[in-house]
Amino acid sequence: MMNDALCVVHPRAAGLDVHKGHITATVRLCTQTGGEPQGETRTFSALASGLAALVAWLTGHRVEAVAMEATGVYWHTPWQALTDAGIQAELLNAQQVKQLRGRKTDVEDSRWLARVCQFGLGRPSFVPSQPFRDLRTLSRHRRTLVARRSQVRNQVQKVIDRAGVRIGAVLTDIFGSNGRRILDGLVGRLPHADILASLSGHVRRKLAPLGDALGLELREPERLLLADLLSEHDTLSRRIQDFDRHIDQAIAPWAEQCRLLETLPGIDHTGACAILSEVGPDPAAVFGNGHRLAAWAGLCPGNNESAGKRRSGRIRRGNRTLRAVLVECAHAAARTHKCQFQAHHQRLTRKRGYKRAVIATAHKLLRCIFALLRNGTPYRDPATDYEALLVQRNASRWLRKLQEFDILVHNDDGTLSLRWPSRQARTVPVH
Repeated sequence: MMNDALCVVHPRAAGLDVHKGHITATVRLCTQTGGEPQGETRTFSALASGLAALVAWLTGHRVEAVAMEATGVYWHTPWQALTDAGIQAELLNAQQVKQLRGRKTDVEDSRWLARVCQFGLGRPSFVPSQPFRDLRTLSRHRRTLVARRSQVRNQVQKVIDRAGVRIGAVLTDIFGSNGRRILDGLVGRLPHADILASLSGHVRRKLAPLGDALGLELREPERLLLADLLSEHDTLSRRIQDFDRHIDQAIAPWAEQCRLLETLPGIDHTGACAILSEVGPDPAAVFGNGHRLAAWAGLCPGNNESAGKRRSGRIRRGNRTLRAVLVECAHAAARTHKCQFQAHHQRLTRKRGYKRAVIATAHKLLRCIFALLRNGTPYRDPATDYEALLVQRNASRWLRKLQEFDILVHNDDGTLSLRWPSRQARTVPVH
């Protein structure tokens, strides 16, 4: 006969319903006689004094573990205060510990969370250490700045297109060196001949269409708007560079893990820092295997089966920042020649379409990231002959050095010979 009784994991547990201004806390204490558990509920301020009183109250009840929902950013300070006090804090996904409909109050939520914590019904979320939480904050804010700069670039493109100055139809990047010279010249009211004369040599063949594109003049409101947008763009670029320096300083202790991630196709230094700030330096100790890490990132297909029929298995939300970074890296890896990710993406594109193929490529990329960080070894692509690639890259330098040290010599009959520098010189013909 099966026993469906719940087992007590934490005899002295608590649940917190965290809000911006106040925290509703409930302690749930099991009695030694096996009777009904005792409970008490109080409300504390979410400010510093209230957090100190909350920790003292929980410590007075000798609470072992506390469960709380991941509500926005409000959980950070209570979680840190409990951790500093030596109390086990469990951060739970609100969707997984939903209260019954019709019983939604702060007090009922805190009581339910205390019950979930006491019986171990919730699966705690992954919360990295404080250095990586700080690094994650810097990395995510940098992505916000990059998104703002992209928005400004789109606005600049819209301004000049509306004015009829269609230089974007001639130049690939209007924010490159030549594009900025044209934009700054338009803001500074320079003559078109001076603007075209300031361009570099590799766009000389485009001077005629560029001169045609500059045929229309910017009106004064458009010039003022363009000047303001370019100033904002330069300010954002400087802020992004400042955050790059701060991120490099913060990630310096884990530079080796960052270097390992950079060996993967499609991942540069910025992407490696962003990925490492999200998953931490040792994901194997947290997630156990690559499939659980992929599920946490929201890159695994969902399970949706009923009556023997498999329905649409859309990916779940997961870690949206990590998924966005991996999708960007997957786009780059799918365009890297002679690597397994390109073939994987092309094969799935024919079957499932481009977007699903990108998600699958990001999934594969994340599992490779897990293996790299777990084993501590750089990436080696199974579809690449590294020895042939090494020879192809260095053959000309090797031949030049052999000729420089008179090891590879040209004979009078036009053939080549290898002359080994030894006591008894030997000459080996090279066919």
